Amino acid sequence: MAEYAISTASGDDWPALPRDDFPSALQPRAFECHAIQGDGDHSFRTGSATVSASWELAGTWYVYVDGAPTLDAADAIVAGIAQQLGEATGKTATYCRITD
Repeated sequence: MAEYAISTASGDDWPALPRDDFPSALQPRAFECHAIQGDGDHSFRTGSATVSASWELAGTWYVYVDGAPTLDAADAIVAGIAQQLGEATGKTATYCRITD
């Protein structure tokens, strides 16, 4: 399972994101995704991967990707999430892989 942190590039907190907006902000448009019951604040499946996103600390979303065929595929999923979080909030997002 690969783990990631997504923060604002400025280090500021993320603006509040209504729970109803989680699917459009957290499920990357470049992938076919469907929401599932799972861990975290929002979970979904895309291909063989299960993705869970959690708002755990102020200013940071933690994302766990389990079952992606490669780390590059997991990175691409999280890059899509970061881009859409930025679009949804008007912030520039940055992400880093914490564990492989």
